[in-house]
Amino acid sequence: MTKLFKYLLMGSLFFSILSCSEDYQGPLPYPTLIEAANEAGLTTLVAGVRAIPGLEATLQSQPAITVFAPTNEAFANALRDFGATDLNDLVAKLGGAANLETVLGFHVVPAVALSRNLNPDNVFTTLSGQQLRVNVNSRVVTVTDAAGNVAEVVQADVQIENGVVHVIDRVLIPSIELPKPTLVEAATEAGLTTLLTAVTAVEGLPSALLSAPAITVFAPTDEAFAAALEVFGAADLNELVVKIGGAANLEKVLGFHVVPAVAFSGDLAATNTFTTLSGQEIVVEKSGSTVSVRDQLGRVAQVVAADVAIANGVVHVINGVMLPDLMLPTIVEAAQAAELTVLLDAVTAAGLGSALLNADAITVFAPTNAAFVNALEAYDAANLNQLVARIGGIENLQTVLGFHVVPAVAFSTDLNASNTFTTLAGQELTVAASASGVTVTDALGNTANVVAGDVAIENGVVHVIDRVLLPELTLPNVVEAAQAANLTILLDAVTAAGLGGTLLGQEAMTVFAPTNQAFADLLEALNLGSLTELINTLGAEAVTKVLGFHVVPATAFSFDLAEGAQMVPTLAGEMLTVTRTGNTVTVTDKAGNTFNVIAADVAIENGVVHVIDGVLLPTL
Repeated sequence: MTKLFKYLLMGSLFFSILSCSEDYQGPLPYPTLIEAANEAGLTTLVAGVRAIPGLEATLQSQPAITVFAPTNEAFANALRDFGATDLNDLVAKLGGAANLETVLGFHVVPAVALSRNLNPDNVFTTLSGQQLRVNVNSRVVTVTDAAGNVAEVVQADVQIENGVVHVIDRVLIPSIELPKPTLVEAATEAGLTTLLTAVTAVEGLPSALLSAPAITVFAPTDEAFAAALEVFGAADLNELVVKIGGAANLEKVLGFHVVPAVAFSGDLAATNTFTTLSGQEIVVEKSGSTVSVRDQLGRVAQVVAADVAIANGVVHVINGVMLPDLMLPTIVEAAQAAELTVLLDAVTAAGLGSALLNADAITVFAPTNAAFVNALEAYDAANLNQLVARIGGIENLQTVLGFHVVPAVAFSTDLNASNTFTTLAGQELTVAASASGVTVTDALGNTANVVAGDVAIENGVVHVIDRVLLPELTLPNVVEAAQAANLTILLDAVTAAGLGGTLLGQEAMTVFAPTNQAFADLLEALNLGSLTELINTLGAEAVTKVLGFHVVPATAFSFDLAEGAQMVPTLAGEMLTVTRTGNTVTVTDKAGNTFNVIAADVAIENGVVHVIDGVLLPTL
C-alpha cells in the first residue's frame, strides 16, 4: 500500500489542474467507486479491488481519481488470454497479489479527467507509476496500455464522490514481469501431449522436474513419439513402455532428455556434452542457428523450437525421441529376478545358456518353479536329474527347453487370436491371445497360461507360464538302444533266441543288458569260442531263459529302487536280486554271481535299460 500512497501524492498536480474545471462541481451525493461499480455490474473489478487488502479504503479516501473500469466481459477475456479459470487463477498467472495491485493501479489516475476535458492525445501517470495514453477521436475515447493493446471507453463520465469512472472493454496490462510457465504449462502450451502423458506415468517425476532448481529440457514432439512407437512396433505409450523394459526404463528415457542446468541456445558452443538426469551423456551440437541432439545410439534430432523459458530453466522442442543405454537384463538375469531357479538349473544342465544369450531375437515361455514341480510329479521324479533320465537324457531335455523358445520377438501386443510358431526344437507351438490373457498349447494338447507377460530382455522377451510344455519326444526302442551302446553280442543272442518281438511288444520292462565283454567273459569261463557254441552247448531253450532272466516286466529306473537288496521277477520266471547302495546298483544271479550296473537309466520307449558287466544266469 505504500506504493499506492506514493502515487496518490504524485497525483495532486493533476488534481490542481482539473479540480477547477467548471464541469466538476465538488462533493455531491455521488456513489462511491465500489457502489458505482456494483451499480454498473462490474463485479469482477470489485472482487479484484477487494482482493488487495486496504485498496478499497485507500481509493475511497483519496480527493480525486479517474478510474478506467473494465467490464466483466473484459475480465473474462483476460482470463482466457492468460489461460486462467477464475480471478484467483488470474492472480497466480500474473505473478501474485503484488502484480495484481500493479495492474489495478494502472487503471487509476490520481486526478479527475472527464471525457470533455480530454485532449486528442493525453498521457497520464497512473497509480502504478506507469504512463497510460488516452486518445479522443470523433468523441470516441480509447486507452492504450504498455503492451500496445487498445481499450475503448464504452461508458464515460460516471461520476463518483471523489472522481469519475470510465467503463472500458479491455483489461489494461502495465509493464510487469509475468511469471514464467512451469514445464507442464509450457509443454501444454506447445501441444506436447504425449510427453506430458509419459512424464505423468512415472510416479514422482512431475514433482521432481517442477521443483528442480535448474533444468534444460529437450522435449520431443507428439510426432517424434509417434515415430518411436512405430520403430518399437507399439500401438501406444503403454505398449512402448512394455517394449523398452517397463516404467523404470521410461523414467531413464525421460531423464535422458533433461540436463540439470540451464542452457539457452545462445549459451551453447559448437559441441557440448551434458550429463543428463539419467546419468548418461548426451551431445548437443550447434551450427549457426541450428541446434541438434545426438543420443547413445548415434541418432540425431533437431531442435525445432528453441529457448522456451520456464520458471526453472528452458525447454528446447526436438523432432525425435532420444534413447539412452537402457541396459535390459539378459535371459539369465531376468530368470534370476523372477526366481525361476529350476529353469536356470535345467538350462545349465542342457548347456543352452550361451545359445540363448547369443541369439539375435528370442521369445521365451519360462515355466515357474511350481510348473517344474508339477512336471516332476507327473513323471514320478524327485528332482531334475530324475526327470532328465525319464524323458530320455540331456538331448531330450534340450528338446524340451528348446520347445519353450521361439527365435523371434513376440510381446503379448504382437500376438493375434491364434499364432503358430516354430520353436528352437523344430516343432510348432500354438499361442493364443484374448481379452482374458495369453495361453500356450504344446504338442500333447496341454495348455499353459502366461502368468507374467512381456518381461523385456536385451535380445527379446520372456513370458512366465504355469506349465512345462512338452514336445514330441522320440525314445529309442530296446534294439536301437542296444545298437547305440554297441551291445552287438546281446543283439545277436536276442535275434538267435527270437526274442526281439517279445521285447519290442512288452508294455513295460527293465532290461539289464550285458556288455560284449560280459559275454566274452562268460564264453571264456565256459571254454567256448563263440555265441553259436554257447547256444549249441546250452540249447535254445536255455539261452532264451538266460536272456529272459535279464528282463523285468516293469519299469525301474535306478532311483526307483529301494535302498538295499530286493527280489524282482523276470521274464524267465525266476526272481533276480537287485541291490542299491547309494548311487551304486548291483544284480545277483541264481549262481550267486554279482555284477555291477555300469551305465544306468537309459530310457527306451517302453521302459529302461541298465548296462551291466556280466551275464546273469538263472537256474539251468
